[in-house]
Amino acid sequence: IVNSIIRGSQLGLLALGVTMIFAVLRFANFAHGEFAVVGAYLALLFSSTLGLPLLPAAIIAAGLTGLLAVCSDHLIFKKIRKAPGLVLLIAAMGLSILLRNVVSGIWGPDPLSYEKALGKSFAIFGARITSTQIMILAVAAAAMVSFHILLHKTKLGKAMRALSDNTSLAQARGINVENIIRWVWFICGCYAGLGGILIALETLLWPELGFNILLAVFCAAILGGIGNVYGAVIGAMVLGFVENLGLFIDWSDLFSLFGLVESGTFFQIPTGYKPAIAFITLVIVLIFRPTGILKGQKGD
Repeated sequence: IVNSIIRGSQLGLLALGVTMIFAVLRFANFAHGEFAVVGAYLALLFSSTLGLPLLPAAIIAAGLTGLLAVCSDHLIFKKIRKAPGLVLLIAAMGLSILLRNVVSGIWGPDPLSYEKALGKSFAIFGARITSTQIMILAVAAAAMVSFHILLHKTKLGKAMRALSDNTSLAQARGINVENIIRWVWFICGCYAGLGGILIALETLLWPELGFNILLAVFCAAILGGIGNVYGAVIGAMVLGFVENLGLFIDWSDLFSLFGLVESGTFFQIPTGYKPAIAFITLVIVLIFRPTGILKGQKGD
């Protein structure tokens, strides 16, 4: 349960950005995972190399990731804003490959980690949880609450919601569409960088991390209802439980029916197959409920 909540919190921050970009611009940003990796590497640079405490390092890294997202929109996506969704998708994939190789060229392909990332361990109702994991939950919860307040209590948030509902009508009402889009990119980039940092704190950091988590992030967004920010959080939590439950269950009875294991043999899915659980979940959702748990939106 603890691992599922932590996993859902990490994926939720990334799924928020994916679903918000889709809600406003109607395309799947496949570079979102690479934004997360850039944010995590920048935080590592500021904390380990420059000696800053982790919290200010993470704040600066998240802000710079947000600026990177704004720059990517200005240089790439703004120029093809009215292009078909497939063109935007290919552009996002190209940006993803570019960022991944730039990160690999600067920091190298070998895994890295934050110093003293694990922290002390505590026992809560029989579960072991580290101080770092508690911090991850606290930061993720604060970020999600802040996003809710932004959407419902600020003029910027209300403008973002208006663009999500109807861009033409929002523009007719005097909303500066391009300015709001820049803010959407900045906020989503910041949340992506923060999510990448929280994931890297608990695992290792390497250039392929963004590609490895991207499927789970999109699965969470689609599961909750793509374009619905609250659905993204719910989908992330559900996926977190599905992944960890899939790794916890003894599958020997099912696999023995197909002759893959001997009857009565204890068999669990190896942790390396966790992405396959997300993929299977995504396929099931697309077949039986493509709009997600909460009604999502449609794009190209």
